Amino acid sequence: MKKGLFEKIGGFAQLSLLALLFLFCAILCITILKLLPQFFSGMAETDILRITLLIQDLFLFILTPLIAQFLLWEESTSMTLQLRIPHFSILLWGVIAIISIIPLIDQLNSWNQSIHLPEFMSSIEKWMIDSEKAAEDTTKQLLNVNNWSDFLKNILIIAVMAGVGEELLFRGVLQKIFINWTQSIHWGILLAAIIFSTIHFQFFGFFPRVVLGMILGYLYIWSRSIWVPVISHAMNNALTVIFTPNTFNKGNHLIETISKTQNNIWYTLGGSILFAFSMWKIWTYYRRETELSIES
Repeated sequence: MKKGLFEKIGGFAQLSLLALLFLFCAILCITILKLLPQFFSGMAETDILRITLLIQDLFLFILTPLIAQFLLWEESTSMTLQLRIPHFSILLWGVIAIISIIPLIDQLNSWNQSIHLPEFMSSIEKWMIDSEKAAEDTTKQLLNVNNWSDFLKNILIIAVMAGVGEELLFRGVLQKIFINWTQSIHWGILLAAIIFSTIHFQFFGFFPRVVLGMILGYLYIWSRSIWVPVISHAMNNALTVIFTPNTFNKGNHLIETISKTQNNIWYTLGGSILFAFSMWKIWTYYRRETELSIES
């Protein structure tokens, strides 16, 4: 099959093709998971959950975008997904940006959780609350580790695999489709971030995740490398694994101290200033590279 076979079709058609590929990979993923229980005998429930997440990442968030980019664009995979190694300083500023915006994201999360739907939508709100609680219980179960082995498994699956897979799909492919379709970088980033947040099905964290998705989108565009949002995303998830209170880190003074800074206005203000400076540094790099490419 020729690479870029569907490059000339419209944006809506490309989006539909991506959705079909995602559905196909989801069916493939479900089929494989149904065949695996015979191998799970005697395995801990949390390990079964980790294997499920690993297979989900491989098929939905890695296989889907790799097939999609092959069908949608003629240029090489390296060019399509911008797989080039970024400048170390740009990568560092990207990681600093993600870390420094966490206090503001926490503030947005608290605000988002306080939002209530109108009375006539109470049944929908109850379903959202129940779904959120089920997801929260699953997350707590997964993160409540008591040894280094399980901790490192969580880093691999929740941080590394999720960072690679979700960025390949949402920034590498979906965002590019929206940018080409709308002829606007900003609209493309926003629309991809909305879908990125929606697909997590965590309604009381919807707006913070949209903001996070937009930040990752700009990191991708301005750094000109998929590895900047991948590593930044992985770092964000890794911090969740590290600093979520559990049996493994109980009594750690650093974690207890950091947990007390949540929703602190001064940490939020300081982090926001550092975030703005970090993004400015990356943007100036993007502007300089753009000017050089135009001159050449």
